[in-house]
Amino acid sequence: MHTVIKHTKTIEEYKQMKSFLEEKAKEHFENHKQVFENWQEGEIEKIWLDGEGNICIEYESGNWWHYNDKGEWW
Repeated sequence: MHTVIKHTKTIEEYKQMKSFLEEKAKEHFENHKQVFENWQEGEIEKIWLDGEGNICIEYESGNWWHYNDKGEWW
């Protein structure tokens, strides 16, 4: 899993953000794949924040989604 983090000022801030993003990404991933009978996208490949602060997750398939704080995706 690759996690892209920009604009942190300290190593500690970076570590906290990385941990937060990875935890939320796993939560969103589990919720997202539960709505499919047969999840075809694979595991998490990459995580980053978009310009509006939404978590973006790219899967092994190459497809990716935005996820808001409520866990909704588009």
